[in-house]
Amino acid sequence: QLVSISYKAYVKLPDVKGQVQKLDEFDSDRAYLIKHGNGRTIPGLDEGLHTMKVGGKRRIIVPPKLGYVAPGIGPIPEGPLARYKLNRLLDKMVEVRGGNVVFDV
Repeated sequence: QLVSISYKAYVKLPDVKGQVQKLDEFDSDRAYLIKHGNGRTIPGLDEGLHTMKVGGKRRIIVPPKLGYVAPGIGPIPEGPLARYKLNRLLDKMVEVRGGNVVFDV
């Protein structure tokens, strides 16, 4: 089943020493077309979209185990600067051993 979504994607790092970390946006798209359930999107996003109705809105918080766990799964930012930012944020998640990827769909 083909699905078209509009989204904004963020990384939320864990709070450190009482200092609240804000959402850091790395990508957005107004018409991202995916085939639902084919394994080409990050598993947490696929699960979150599964129960959505047409025209629905939702914030999907994806834990690290259901995030960018394999190469070639998306959504991946189009521009090189946005890809660099995503890689930097994912490296930071590994460094602090925590955090989530957040999608406003």
